[in-house]
Amino acid sequence: MNTHVIRAAVGIMILVGLLGTSACFRHHHTPEERADWVTGKIAKHLDLNEQQRAKLDAVKQEMLAARAKVGKERQTLIDDAVAQIQADRLDQAKVLELLERRQELQRQVASQVVPKLEGFHASLTPEQKAKAVEHLRHLQERMGSSLVGM
Repeated sequence: MNTHVIRAAVGIMILVGLLGTSACFRHHHTPEERADWVTGKIAKHLDLNEQQRAKLDAVKQEMLAARAKVGKERQTLIDDAVAQIQADRLDQAKVLELLERRQELQRQVASQVVPKLEGFHASLTPEQKAKAVEHLRHLQERMGSSLVGM
């Protein structure tokens, strides 16, 4: 896959994730409600047509399905992280293991979502891609360099 497609896909995933995260902190909604809110914001911001909205909805459905699939493991990771925080001493090896498990879950979700994301990306016009990039740059300015990497 060419690097431009990968970068765009990662950018869109970050955008979707950040919008979903910001929705999560404001209200207590279900994952489906948050996903609907995020995709609605993206559709409005990029002025998507019906075909593009359908492709974005396919991405959303795939993300929700992937989230449901790894839900139990996510909860186990959270429980293990809480145990580390509550412990008298931090077990560095355990924390590194938790991080590796989290990364593996992210890889599993990405392998399910990226093919749908590629279809959505291919449907975007150059103007819509430019708007998405502009929005990502704006988020990066607001959040610092942590948005796009370490």
